[in-house]
Amino acid sequence: MLRTASHPWMTRVRASATYTVQGARVELFILPHTSLHRVAADALILAGDATLRMTKGFRKQLRDYAGFNLVEQEAVSCAPLPPQGVALTNAGRTKFRHILHTNIYDAQYTTDSERQLQALRNALTLAAERGLQTVAVADYTLDLRRAVAEETAWTIAQAIAQRPASLNHFKIVCTNAINGWAYQQILSWISQKGFEPYRAMYRVRHTVLHAVQGDWQKTPAQGFWRFTEPGLRPDDAFIKRGGLILRSKTQELAPIALGDATITAGGALPYPFVLHLAALEGGRIPARDTLVAAVRAALSLSHHQNLGTLLIPIPQPLGGMSQSEFAHTVVAAISDYLHELIARMERCILLGANEAEFRAWQEAVDALREQLSLPPLEAAYSQGA
Repeated sequence: MLRTASHPWMTRVRASATYTVQGARVELFILPHTSLHRVAADALILAGDATLRMTKGFRKQLRDYAGFNLVEQEAVSCAPLPPQGVALTNAGRTKFRHILHTNIYDAQYTTDSERQLQALRNALTLAAERGLQTVAVADYTLDLRRAVAEETAWTIAQAIAQRPASLNHFKIVCTNAINGWAYQQILSWISQKGFEPYRAMYRVRHTVLHAVQGDWQKTPAQGFWRFTEPGLRPDDAFIKRGGLILRSKTQELAPIALGDATITAGGALPYPFVLHLAALEGGRIPARDTLVAAVRAALSLSHHQNLGTLLIPIPQPLGGMSQSEFAHTVVAAISDYLHELIARMERCILLGANEAEFRAWQEAVDALREQLSLPPLEAAYSQGA
């Protein structure tokens, strides 16, 4: 019997993870934008602005795979959309039955989490009124400036928690692997802890410090930080994982000065770039100033290379200082650097391979939060008076 493969446009994709948020089933899809047409739902909530143009971010990705201007022309005919307004259109060549375009901006084209939450709630109310059962929500982080996926995920989860009673099945669609990873962290926390404060994350200006525990090989990033010797140790196991490209580049660049950093392609590693920080001497960190200098050099390289997400593990073995001292030193150096310029980095993932390392990172983030916390406005006003 001859078997024929299913046409890719006629197949569905599986969720990367499934969560429960306030009694609702939430499926997370992390997929390339070329597979958007394979996700099925009664409606897709698409965040946009008053013009309803689909020219950037997720909106453009959807437009290109929903029949180019087939959806956009219908959407633009509903413009201008008032702040937090909702417009319903067809979904073109996708498996969504409808698209709910919602304006997350105010009249001055600015937005915040409260405006976004209200816009999403309005879209969910319309979905319930239309009798729709399964609602997909697009990750709109790519449509915003200076936004991080952790904050977007929290806002979407809040909207789901405040949904109309008839809606209990949701699909969140991410077309960026790192954003998808961030959604996994937030949704996992909310499904277990509810909306308790998520203390593993702290924002310093436009960059998020995110402490997690996990496997470095399964954590996506654009740049991986490797703490090493000035000779860059081109024969160690990590370099061998990267293959010939990483080894040859490391040999070409070595040695570098103690306290300096350099950057190479990631080779066969799951990261485009590896940053080599010469912070060790004889397998030990000789001084705190050496570590700070190497961290600042790596941050400068990351900024100029336009690396959005950095993965920062604790070196193994770590000699010369404790894990807690290492974490506090690195976090403080990153904070100082971020306050000196508007950096391009969106996220620093502070990775702990075990519970002790994660606790060290978490304590460092907590110390930074306490150090930079401002008094409430009421206290500030009373002092001024």
